[in-house]
Amino acid sequence: MPMYQYQCRSCEQPFEKRLSMSRASDPQDCPACGSADTRKRLGAIALGGLSSSVSMAAPQPAPRRIS
Repeated sequence: MPMYQYQCRSCEQPFEKRLSMSRASDPQDCPACGSADTRKRLGAIALGGLSSSVSMAAPQPAPRRIS
């Protein structure tokens, strides 16, 4: 499940939530003050199950043969 970043508009506290993609647009309450006035922050999402950022990189070209 992806990790999404949010920020509270009331107390300005940033927080993260691990949610299914189908719930990513649902309103999220601030864990610090309880306000429902929060916004999803733009940024990278963390996807579980990937061992490193290399797996997200562009494919590498095939090795060249040396004759």
